[in-house]
Amino acid sequence: MEIELQNFFDELDLRIEESEHTLNEIERVIFTKRYRLNTEHLAIFSVQTIAMIYSIWEGFIQKTFSEYLSTLNKLNIPFQDYQNSIVVFQMESKFKQFREYPEKLSRRIKFLSDLQSHYQSDRILLDTSINTESNVSFDVLNKILKQFSLPEFPERWGEDYNYPNPTLKEEMNTFLDYRNGVAHGGDISSNDKVTQQVFNRYKHLVLKLMHEIRDILYAGAASNHYLKGDN
Repeated sequence: MEIELQNFFDELDLRIEESEHTLNEIERVIFTKRYRLNTEHLAIFSVQTIAMIYSIWEGFIQKTFSEYLSTLNKLNIPFQDYQNSIVVFQMESKFKQFREYPEKLSRRIKFLSDLQSHYQSDRILLDTSINTESNVSFDVLNKILKQFSLPEFPERWGEDYNYPNPTLKEEMNTFLDYRNGVAHGGDISSNDKVTQQVFNRYKHLVLKLMHEIRDILYAGAASNHYLKGDN
């Protein structure tokens, strides 16, 4: 594996460790009674822990996949050698006209001119922006993986999954329901209290996903998944 990719994975491992440390510290401060929060303060702060978990989760996704694209740029890969899914993802990111074709002729001409300039460039760099749609759900996560020509998560994910336990999609949707409720002024007096058990449930979900994404990326990089005909 190229040194640039190995450096990326070293940094990714550190990012996961830091995320785990931060989540553990949040749990320790809010739920272990170290700071002797009274009932009112515990209710106020505990409900915000879901938003904290989500912030770490979305930040991880954006940072990880953006840095991965930056790493691929360092490998000086010819643009035409990338997998078609990556090329399409990149072209739609760079040229919004692919999604909303211009009505005016002048704008269509400019679009064509920009395309010609793009392909005539000596070196074409991948756009490193990642659109999480402000909700890294099961579907959004799989959409990103698909754009990167990487295997998607199955709904019934995990060796320990047993029906009728919630599927990964259901777990992530419930997590986002909690988060969106908080983000949009959720009532802390509702029945959906954020207990330490609830916090742990989503903390472990997010960390488990981080490790799996790391493994997916590593296996993909080892097999040159980003190149045509190599995955």
